[in-house]
Amino acid sequence: MDLGPLPVQDLDEELEALLQEAREEADRSLRRGRPNDARSELDELLAEEPIDGPTRIYLARVELEASNFELARNELTRAFDDLGELAQTATAAPAGWEGVCVWLELAAELADESALERGLAESERLGWKLGSSARVDTAAGAALLAVGRRNEAEERWRLAAEFDVEAAVRSGALSERWAWREHLGVAGALIALDELSEASSALVGAARASEGRGEPEVLARLAAVYFEADGEVADSRTGSRNPGPLFREALSSNELSEPALLGLFRLHRFNWNRQSRTADSYLKDLFDARPQSIAAHLAASGSSLDLGRLPEASEHLDQVLALAPSHRGARALEATLAWVHHDRERAEEILAELNEVDPADSMPERTVGEHLIELYRFSEARPFLERALERNDRDHQAWHGLARARANTGDVSGAREAFSRARSTGAGRRNVVRENLELVLEHIDEDFVERDYGELTFAWPPAGRELLELYVVPFYRTAGEDLARRYGYTPGRVRIEFFDKHNDFSVRSTGFAGFPALGVCFGPVVTAVSPLSELRGSFSWARTGYHEFTHVVHLGLSNNRCPRWITEGLATWEETQANPAWDRNMRRDLVDARANGLIFPLRDLNAAFRGSRVVFGYYQGGLVCRLLIDEFGFPSMIRVLEAFDRGADLDRAMDEVFGLTPEEIDQRLLQLVDDMLAGLAIEPRWDPGRIRLLALTLDREPPKDPAEEAQWRDQWCTIALSAAQDSRRTDAEEALRLAQWGGVIPTRARMLRGRLANAQGDLADALQEWEIFLAEGGEDFQVRMSMADSAFEAGDMKDARGHLEAAEAAFPGFADPGLSAELALARWHDQSGDLDAAMAARERWLAFNADDYKVRLEVARWHSTSARPDLAVPLFEEANDIDPFQRRLHRDWGLALLDLGRFAEAEREARAAQLVPVDLDADQPGPLEGEELADVLAIAVRARTGLGDAAGAREAFEAMVEADPNHPDRAQLKEALP
Repeated sequence: MDLGPLPVQDLDEELEALLQEAREEADRSLRRGRPNDARSELDELLAEEPIDGPTRIYLARVELEASNFELARNELTRAFDDLGELAQTATAAPAGWEGVCVWLELAAELADESALERGLAESERLGWKLGSSARVDTAAGAALLAVGRRNEAEERWRLAAEFDVEAAVRSGALSERWAWREHLGVAGALIALDELSEASSALVGAARASEGRGEPEVLARLAAVYFEADGEVADSRTGSRNPGPLFREALSSNELSEPALLGLFRLHRFNWNRQSRTADSYLKDLFDARPQSIAAHLAASGSSLDLGRLPEASEHLDQVLALAPSHRGARALEATLAWVHHDRERAEEILAELNEVDPADSMPERTVGEHLIELYRFSEARPFLERALERNDRDHQAWHGLARARANTGDVSGAREAFSRARSTGAGRRNVVRENLELVLEHIDEDFVERDYGELTFAWPPAGRELLELYVVPFYRTAGEDLARRYGYTPGRVRIEFFDKHNDFSVRSTGFAGFPALGVCFGPVVTAVSPLSELRGSFSWARTGYHEFTHVVHLGLSNNRCPRWITEGLATWEETQANPAWDRNMRRDLVDARANGLIFPLRDLNAAFRGSRVVFGYYQGGLVCRLLIDEFGFPSMIRVLEAFDRGADLDRAMDEVFGLTPEEIDQRLLQLVDDMLAGLAIEPRWDPGRIRLLALTLDREPPKDPAEEAQWRDQWCTIALSAAQDSRRTDAEEALRLAQWGGVIPTRARMLRGRLANAQGDLADALQEWEIFLAEGGEDFQVRMSMADSAFEAGDMKDARGHLEAAEAAFPGFADPGLSAELALARWHDQSGDLDAAMAARERWLAFNADDYKVRLEVARWHSTSARPDLAVPLFEEANDIDPFQRRLHRDWGLALLDLGRFAEAEREARAAQLVPVDLDADQPGPLEGEELADVLAIAVRARTGLGDAAGAREAFEAMVEADPNHPDRAQLKEALP
């Protein structure tokens, strides 16, 4: 007679021990990133004995780790039904303990009160008392907080924090092999109670108690504590606590570790200097492992929201709300999206619902405020952060956010006070952004000179301030008036901060040093690098200022609600409208991006401003705006800004204004890029990763079809050229051998053969290969420049000139002055004694390059001495836009202005020459006195005479005579006095 399966309690102890060992082995597989192995091992056990509650509990853990929440719930329910009255037996104890934790973790993930109650009920049924397991109490605390039961949660955490793991092991109440989990529970409670130092110690204890210190969960939690405590501050105290290596060590043990992948995502999002991988790549890995991960979807939703990708943000959030409709973090994001979409009533309704459940929770309002900050909507963010602090004035994150919002709405003193509160409430936490910004804001508050000029407020270091005021103030005022007319929008008060150290600017703008920009606009606040910085003479402060002030208008017109690529692109396009010489000469980078398929799709263009290609993001944004303006007219861009202000997302705005999808705009942009590059001949700089993939997928024997064979050879040439660019000669020669299969030598292969020969010092062979390359119809800027250098060295001036002229045709205005064909031609003409031809070549280069101070002055003076003041004056002005601190510049500019009868401007230049501080003069010629001073005052005499200012002219004349009684123009100027 079949009596059915024997009940679990009748199994002998030896069999049960073997079963438990198998379960724990499955658990170990799970912790090492092998969930399928774990599932298979447990399924085998259940196939032999379906009524096996302990095994089902372990299977529930596998499903929870995979974010298969319903499967986990089903397995748990069946498991505890199977345990039945056996729940309090020694046989069931380890599994029951695990099952309670899984119920509570499920409840915390889903904010599910029914799962919480089941977990608490099973805990009671198992006979465990409060305080008997740190792991259980910590999990219970997290679940209780998730459903808004804050007081009960804190009570559980305090019990868990006091749990003595070693004493429990010594007494036999806790198996030594479970000790690391209890240490982890203690640490979790301490973290929740804001006791990070003690939590760190508990985690070190967990690491020691775990297998070889390699438990991924312990490592990831310890890394997270270090990140939380040190905030990326790097000094002697934090050097041994770098979270990055710990997170990566956790991944090396479990490549699917959710806490490690999320930790690295947050770390790379926080610190943009970490460029080894993009932040989003870690989320992609997590989604591959756990498509339903709530934490991953929340992180992706928040990240997409910050980048202005609102449909993606909503998609990720919808997935969370479908799984966990009461999740407080998700609902706070829901409120944020409602606010961003202009549904303010709904946003406040959601916040009210959350606050009713847990009135002391500052997270919901803080979440809204923090995301509004990332969207540069600082004024809107401030009230939410203030409300968060009304609920919990110990919320250090809210204080930090409020400090940023205040700083970027012009309240420097208020920002310092908020940062101080963030520090005092942070329980010892450090934060590199806060610490960096506190130092810079202190410098601004205490050392800068601040002046109001109507609606403009300027703050800058005192050195050189008077000269800067002479140009910068009217420049910004004129730019604002011009842009207000063009856009039909007049901004309110604007604060402009100038920094004489680039790192101070970078920290003020991003929290970190090394930001590769010269200006930033936060809406009502503009930060910019001073022409007196260590970058002096290498950039146009005027171009930077104009760019940033366009943002003031764009962000004001759209209420900071448009994607960043729109504002950056429009500002970049506006630069060239204000002055064609301000064009960003990034055609070389464009060649590379097009060849490597690295033109950003429009949907991803905002992401460029958070990564290593931020400068290219500006440039591409400008190209997109150029494309749209050329086809649809400038007013269309105003309509786009207005559409975003009304709450339109990218798709709706593009369709509403242009009748195009983002993908259709992508295709039109690629055509524009191809048109721009059509006349250029230069080998791209190939992306090694993409080329390695090509090499892995490309056959090593040619196809039969002639057209396909030609493409195949060209691809091997690309692989060879990429290897040569990486200085991998052996790889280059092997790829070149394949490209030349059967003795056929492609034209591009000739170019590379020449480069390889030249690198080996065999110039004759190199030149021979290049001559064949050119004879076969090839053309390349770098080949031409190399051949020109060779001709120069050989003394063949005619051949050198020919190659330089061909190089200029192949790539006019190449940005690197050391490789510029025009500047090399100028040197050629200098040697030939043809000054006019040399200067004309330099002027052609200047048409592409806005920031060359020295060459601008050189060409301006050539025009001026050649009686072409109309051509000289714009170049003097552009030189002044780079560095106004050179009195010779102002003297020469003033003379040219006099020749044009522009007396008021000439008089200004005479004043400017006298305002240049001696210790800041770029030429450092010593004090302005004697004949040099008299020359400057003579300009003032002529200018004031031309203006009919008799008293001013006589005053200047007397000062001139005092400086140099024998000035050669004395008699002439005296006679002309009014």
